[in-house]
Amino acid sequence: MTRYKTRKGVVLTEIAGEYVLVAAKALLDECPYVTQLNESSAFLWRQMVHGATLDELETAIGEEYEIEDPAAASAAIEGFVKQMEEMHYLEVL
Repeated sequence: MTRYKTRKGVVLTEIAGEYVLVAAKALLDECPYVTQLNESSAFLWRQMVHGATLDELETAIGEEYEIEDPAAASAAIEGFVKQMEEMHYLEVL
């Protein structure tokens, strides 16, 4: 099963109450320097620090936000993962 892991050199930080991803200078040719995330996207990002499958992300977000049917959130999770992958912020294991 495919695992998604945050890329080394990209960090999540909170600035003035907003979550942002910041890429190291060495990655600037490959991915955006700064990208803003909402709270649930930041939660998903933290789940992928050590690698996570889509099923694990569904379960984690379901527990965190008390979603009765976490599979219902799967389209949003897949969209977020795809966007992060396209921006080269993730490694696919």
